[in-house]
Amino acid sequence: MGNTTKIQVTLEQAHYERVVEIAEREGKKLAAVVRESIIRYCVDPEDRKRKLDAIHALEALEVPVGDYADWKRQYAAKKRGKQTTAPAAESTDDPGPR
Repeated sequence: MGNTTKIQVTLEQAHYERVVEIAEREGKKLAAVVRESIIRYCVDPEDRKRKLDAIHALEALEVPVGDYADWKRQYAAKKRGKQTTAPAAESTDDPGPR
């Protein structure tokens, strides 16, 4: 564990007894059950919310998305060291036959 801070929690007797039962049944210390409960109830949902917010923000971006098969072909060619750009088009500045 990194930096830790000790807290004190007051529970009704019935709630305390239930947490003790859970700790005994799971073979854990009481503090571990309380710590895991706080993480699951408070911390994890906030982390999930931040991640979902980030995903929604990314989805809202209007970014052009190319064809995956084309990308995969270009990536494979790049790994093999081949040029993937199409041949240069003929110049339109050419005056024609001489």
